[in-house]
Amino acid sequence: MKFIKGKQYSRNDVWKAYHPGAGEKPKGGPWDTGYTVEGNELIAFLNIDAAGRTGHDFDNAYDPETEILTWFGKPNAHSGQPTFVKVLNGGLTPLFFARWDSKKTNFTFLGCGNVLSFEDAVEIAEGQSTIRLRLSLSRPTDPIGSEGVIDAGGQSIPVFAKRATMLVNRYERDPAKRRRCIEHFGYGCQICGFKFPDLYGELGSDFCHVHHIEPLGEVGGELDIDPTVDLIPVCANCHAMLHQRSPALKPAELRQLLRK
Repeated sequence: MKFIKGKQYSRNDVWKAYHPGAGEKPKGGPWDTGYTVEGNELIAFLNIDAAGRTGHDFDNAYDPETEILTWFGKPNAHSGQPTFVKVLNGGLTPLFFARWDSKKTNFTFLGCGNVLSFEDAVEIAEGQSTIRLRLSLSRPTDPIGSEGVIDAGGQSIPVFAKRATMLVNRYERDPAKRRRCIEHFGYGCQICGFKFPDLYGELGSDFCHVHHIEPLGEVGGELDIDPTVDLIPVCANCHAMLHQRSPALKPAELRQLLRK
């Protein structure tokens, strides 16, 4: 089904997309609760920083910089249920529509989710528990060239592109600045010192991630950044840990945590 990332839709709009010519969405039922299934897609309507109309107030969270979503299932949901078995094994594609005010009828389409991790038996209100998932709503990976930096000319197809068309504003990442960063620092992680060849041999040679110390959205893109000041090479683990918090941790903060 085609939805535009960042565009707003009502439940009725989404219903009609799946049921063309069937009239208005019926009242009640799964379409008026947290999520429902249509074919091989799971359509999730979620509130962020706001209680739902049913009174449930889940701690859903979305970081637009990293496009990471933390999403809670319905009360008593768990990974052994058929719906979540399919979500976790890729049999169901989750599509997420979010709003930040439960009085609003429209939801913003965040995109299709790629599950990063999940946890069962997470306690919620009234002594109940549910499943909590952490998902990426961006492309699963950016193409990385032989020099260990993002290849802006590469092709990367979203995992769920066969069923969804997504449009999103993205800041272009300049591979030339990444090369200058690598030339200045080398390929070793500037936080923990890890070097990929030490563990992976030739496979890991000339490879590392490059981290923006200040988010691109805050500095207006890469036009004015200094590759030796605003970028640093990091390993995959440290890169993930920097983005575990929003706003992202500063490299010095993560180094301090490692010393403890």
